[in-house]
Amino acid sequence: MDKGLQIEHDSFAIIDANTDLSRFTSEEQVIARKLIHTTGDLEFAQLTSILPGAVEAGVAALRRGAPIICDVEMVRVGITTRYLQHYGNPVLCFISEPEVLERARAENLTRAETAMLYAAERYPDALYAIGNAPTALLKLLELTAAGAMQPAFVAGLPVGFVKAEESKDLLRQTTIPHVTNLGPKGGSPCAATVINGLLVVLAQGQ
Repeated sequence: MDKGLQIEHDSFAIIDANTDLSRFTSEEQVIARKLIHTTGDLEFAQLTSILPGAVEAGVAALRRGAPIICDVEMVRVGITTRYLQHYGNPVLCFISEPEVLERARAENLTRAETAMLYAAERYPDALYAIGNAPTALLKLLELTAAGAMQPAFVAGLPVGFVKAEESKDLLRQTTIPHVTNLGPKGGSPCAATVINGLLVVLAQGQ
């Protein structure tokens, strides 16, 4: 076995020996295990929240080539590309688009909020990965409630102490296919990890 894969294999064995992931389906366990591995935090066994059927919905969207929209570049670059090539899923981030910057200034919105507006107008049924900006997740939820978008899947794990926990709690109250977590923990690596987990499940099911 490749040395890197061996280390990952051994890490997952340690995770399984020290956590109880039995409340998750086998596909959901892929996501939860990878989140624990990424964060080095066994508490994610309890913090991870997955809407039933969300993994299947996310995998189906990937299989049909749906775009993956990221709130920040750190999420975009964290998504593994080796599984994407077969299905051609574009991985996009609009946080620095000139039109987004101009609109954010004109409408007194954050860049993250404006990037969600920009994305919703172009890719209303994409997969969304949000790991940095709670305002992006709140705007996505607002637009979805208004019928302006219908995300195929949301990895909503923004980190922080201002609106992060609130935005994730609101996501958990919806029927949008999603993976999120309780509390202020999370971050861009977590959001990317959820998408990478979906890609692993997709590859295993080929």
